[in-house]
This record gives sequence, structure tokens and C-alpha cells, in this order.
Amino acid sequence: MQWQAAFPTRIYLTGFMGCGKSTIGPLLARRLGYTFLDLDALIVRQAGRSIPEIFAEGGEAAFRALERDALRRTAAMEAYVIATGGGALVSDDNLAWALRNGRVVYLQVSADELARRLAPEAAGRPLLQDRHRRPLQGAALRRRIAAMLARREPWYRRAHHVVATDGLSVEETVEAVLHALRTYRESRNERR
Repeated sequence: MQWQAAFPTRIYLTGFMGCGKSTIGPLLARRLGYTFLDLDALIVRQAGRSIPEIFAEGGEAAFRALERDALRRTAAMEAYVIATGGGALVSDDNLAWALRNGRVVYLQVSADELARRLAPEAAGRPLLQDRHRRPLQGAALRRRIAAMLARREPWYRRAHHVVATDGLSVEETVEAVLHALRTYRESRNERR
């Protein structure tokens, strides 16, 4: 299904790691007739290193600089759904840029659900590891996620659309995002 020109040409999915951006994004793109881009995959391709390697070699600051540059490159892309990393829009500069250059959708998930989803992946996620690079587990993992989510939530909530996904299937989440975007499109058409 192709959308009218009034529909946003770039849709940025934001939210905490594990919220479903990389799962929902390709399905949403397919429904819209758009192309899907995972910003983390773009960073890895351009850096020639994995995200854990980037963190190990240059720390979070080096990764965030690469992430900022990759985000800016999306300005030239038309008809894209872009899954941002969990921290990509957790800065006033990056968030303001994304809000100006597309529609931002926050996929909101509770800390409990995130801990359940991320437990099997913690070994590959530098921010979910202790200072010895061992994956956090159980209550420690949940505490880390809750603390990070609390710090990031003020930025996430500034998205154009907040879609609560706890208890929704993948397809229901795609439909909820489409509903939010349709509402935006219809309100723009009414103002003309």
C-alpha cells in the first residue's frame, strides 16, 4: 500500500533495546511500501566492527558519535522506516533533529517485560553487562533496565506518538503504529 505525500517520508522508531523496533520496523515498512533501515546495522557496516567492539575500543562516546553521524545520513532517505538504537534519540540534539526530519514513534514497553525479553541477549549487549563484561541476570538485570529506562523516558515520551506495546502481539503493535500514523495524516489533511 503506497501512502499519499502527506504521510511522513521518514518514520523513526525509538524505545529501549528489546522494545521491538527491529521486529516491527520491517513489517511496518512492508505495509507502507517503504524501505526498512536498522541504524545499528548501518553503523556496524560503516565502522567495519560490531557494536561490542566499538564499545570495547572507544567506549560509549565513540559509539554515540558514529550513531549521530548515521542518523544525520538518513535525511536523504525517502520512504523509510528507521529503527534507531535505544539511546540514539536520548539527546536533545538527536531527538530535535529526528522530530524535524520525520515522525518519531516510541514503542513503550515496561521494565519487567524488557528484562524478560533481554535476558537471553545480555551477553551481546554492553550496557547490560557488569564492569567485568559479564551479562547481568535476574534482579540485577531488571534493576539496570529500570534505571536506564527511567533516565531515557523523558526523551522517549517527546516522540510524536507513544505506542504502549505490553500485551500486544507483533501484528497488533504494527496496527497500533499504523493507527497513530493514520491519525496524524488525517489531522494534517483536515487542516488544509
